[in-house]
Amino acid sequence: MDCRKLMERCTATVPEVLAFSRQLVNMDSGTGDVEGLRRKAAFLTDALTGIGARVEWLEAAPPREGTWNLAATFRGTGTARILILTHYDTVFPAGEAARRPFRTEGDRALGPGVADMQTSIAMLLAGLPVLHTVMDCRNYERITVFCNADEETGSFGSRDQITALAREHDITLNMELSGADGNLITVSGRGNANGKLRVRGRAAHSAAEPPAGVNAGLELAHQLLQLRGLSDPVRRTAVNATVGSFGSKTNVIPDTAEANLNIRVADVSEFARIEAEIRRIIANRLFPESEVHFTMQIAVLPYGNNPVTLDLAEKVRRIAREELGMELGYRHAIGSNDTSFSAQVCPSLDGFGPGCVAMHTVDEYLPIPTVAPRLYILLRTLEEICRGSMVPLGRTRQEKS
Repeated sequence: MDCRKLMERCTATVPEVLAFSRQLVNMDSGTGDVEGLRRKAAFLTDALTGIGARVEWLEAAPPREGTWNLAATFRGTGTARILILTHYDTVFPAGEAARRPFRTEGDRALGPGVADMQTSIAMLLAGLPVLHTVMDCRNYERITVFCNADEETGSFGSRDQITALAREHDITLNMELSGADGNLITVSGRGNANGKLRVRGRAAHSAAEPPAGVNAGLELAHQLLQLRGLSDPVRRTAVNATVGSFGSKTNVIPDTAEANLNIRVADVSEFARIEAEIRRIIANRLFPESEVHFTMQIAVLPYGNNPVTLDLAEKVRRIAREELGMELGYRHAIGSNDTSFSAQVCPSLDGFGPGCVAMHTVDEYLPIPTVAPRLYILLRTLEEICRGSMVPLGRTRQEKS
């Protein structure tokens, strides 16, 4: 299809995108709002079924049982298998949609979760029919749209489902944001680990015999001060103390103390380096009699910024540059999202959604002018995948044979 005509169609589709976005934003779906999530899942099921999908409800894994993720499958006539990741939960509590319903102010759309990522889902609801009817593109074996109900709290109820689905597909695209101006493509995301410092001291009466005690709180403070220099902006590594406690009685020297460390890395090897460095540092104790222990649990692996991801990003950037005159920059996500799970088993690229400003706040808004070009880039990327020009097709079938 002629590039100019497709862009005109994408521009003409924006009101339909915003109409879907209005409906989604005006339905509460905070991660902890089970009833709100169920209502939105039912709405999405009807909407996706209405544009030709077969929708399966997948009960989330513990601790999210009782909530549901959706897998909407479109069947075509070709060989490509494409997984598209979305999430329909938001960070906002029940009642927020009534307090701050969808509205537009000039070229901005506002409301809870409007950009992260209700409008991303709306782009699929309005855009996939354009792919099928206007572009006449059905030469895929399947397109699976996964709608996650707990992305905002770490995807503990969905990560295994995402990984399993990614293994069955040739490529995964994530509909997360594309920067404030909608001109970025995400090529990497940091992984994270949860660290725990535990200190054992010795209790004593704080007035009668404080020297008999070993103050676990002071030892913890000493350790946290020692560890404050572990963050490394060049490596994109961050180590921060976030939650801590010591003592339970005002007249007793505390004999226990603990603190959580939030550890973010862009390279998986950094986990081992940071763990080793922490263990080396905590050997230096304020009180020789105290015991200091450290444990670390990797929660999410980092993804991207490798030859596979960068090759995919360059192909998308070429579409934007040559067909829209639009230069996409690289975005390195500060945190992790569902691409972290798909990228471990399947070529994956992130940042196919619209622009987003001030996400997760009451000031979050969608820059409406970003919708049409990002919809164009998404549709053209899907078309090129179907042609086999983005990734080799049949990868999963070959590996299983």
